[in-house]
Amino acid sequence: MSKPSTPSSDQRTPSEDRRQRPSAASTLDDATGGLYRKLSELNLFDTLSNHFHSDDFNATRSEYIRTRVNILGFIFAIFAPLWIPIDYLLLTPDDAGAIAIYRLLLSIAMLGLLLVNNIRKRNLQHSLLCLTLLIIFPALFYTVCLLQLSGNDTLIGYSFIPFLLVAILSVFPLTLIEASFLGIGLIAALLFNDFYYDTLFTLSGFKDLWLISVLLVIALWANQAQLHMLLRLYRQATRDPLTGLLNRRVMMERVKEMSKTWSKSEQPMVSILMLDLDRFKRINDTYGHLTGDQVLQAFSQIMKDELRDTDILTRYGGEEFTAILPGSDMENASHAAERIRMHCEQSWVASTDNEPIRFTVSIGVGELKPGETFNDALHRVDNSLYEAKKTGRNKVVQAD
Repeated sequence: MSKPSTPSSDQRTPSEDRRQRPSAASTLDDATGGLYRKLSELNLFDTLSNHFHSDDFNATRSEYIRTRVNILGFIFAIFAPLWIPIDYLLLTPDDAGAIAIYRLLLSIAMLGLLLVNNIRKRNLQHSLLCLTLLIIFPALFYTVCLLQLSGNDTLIGYSFIPFLLVAILSVFPLTLIEASFLGIGLIAALLFNDFYYDTLFTLSGFKDLWLISVLLVIALWANQAQLHMLLRLYRQATRDPLTGLLNRRVMMERVKEMSKTWSKSEQPMVSILMLDLDRFKRINDTYGHLTGDQVLQAFSQIMKDELRDTDILTRYGGEEFTAILPGSDMENASHAAERIRMHCEQSWVASTDNEPIRFTVSIGVGELKPGETFNDALHRVDNSLYEAKKTGRNKVVQAD
C-alpha cells in the first residue's frame, strides 16, 4: 500500500523546509527585516537558465524581450545620428565625417534589427538573438570609433558606451547565464579599449573595470528580480494553486498554439484523457475540505508520476482533470490511463484524524481523429468518462 506525497514538489521550497526548524538563519532573518527570507525564497534553478522553463513560459518571456528590443532599437536608430553636430564641434573634420558615416550605419542596422525582431514572435531563441545584436551593433560602433579616434585625447560621447550597454541589460528578464554571457562580452570590449590606449594596468583602467563590474552585478540582480517576478506572475496566472497543474484557460491556449502547426494531411497523433475522482463530494462531506484538498494533491502527483513531462496536465474544474498526450495513440493512452487508475486504487491519504482515506478515479480516453476539432474530440472523451461513471466507476472507457 503506497501513500503518495500529497504536496507537489514545486509547491514546497527548500526555504519552507528550513523555516520549519529553528536555526541561526531565523535570527538573521529577524535582524535584517526579512532580507534573508526574501533571498532564500529565490529558486536559483528557476533563474540560472531556461532549461527548467516550460515552452509556454519561454514564449511569454520572448515577448517581453522582443518588446524591449523594439523600444531600445528605435531609440538607438533615432538618437545615433543626433550626435553628429556635436562631433563636428569636438572632432577634426576628417574624424567627424568618418564617424558620421558610422552613426548612420548604426542607425540603419538598428532599423533593420527592428524588422528582423518582428519576423518571428513568441520564439525565445530568436528574441535572444535580436537582443544580442542590439548589444553587438553599438559595441562594434564603439570599437570602430575607438580605432578612428586613436589620436585624440578625449572620447567624449564614446567612452561611456560599454557602461551604457551594461546598464541596458538590466531592463531585460534574462537568466543568469544569458546576462553573464552578454556582460562578459562588454567587459572584454572595455578591456580592449584600455589595452589599446595602454591604460589596462593603470589606476584609470582599474577604475573603469571596477565601475563596469559593479554595474554588471546590479544588472544581474535586476535580471534575476525581473525573471523571478515574471515566473511568479506566470505561475499564478497559469497554474492551479492547489495542485500545481495548468488551468483550463492555458490548456486551451496550448492546444490552439499546437494546432497551428497541424495540417489536415499531416495531423499528428494526439490522445486525450478526462479523469474524474469518484465520489469526491462524499470525501469532502465526511472528512472535510482539508482532506479533500490532500486527495486532489495526491491525485495530481499520481498524474505527474504516470505521464510524461511533455504531456499537458490540467485541472479542468473541481475534481475533474484532463491530460493531453501528444504523439500517443489510443492504445498507449489507454495503458497510461490504466496505470493512473491502478495507482489511485492502491493509494491513500491520511485524514485529520489520521484515518486512511482511499480514492479511485474514472477515466475516459480518446484519440483526435483526422480533421476533427479539439472541442469535438473533448466532447467524445467526456461522453466516455460519463459512461465510466455510469457503469460502476473506477474504470477506463475508450471513446467511440
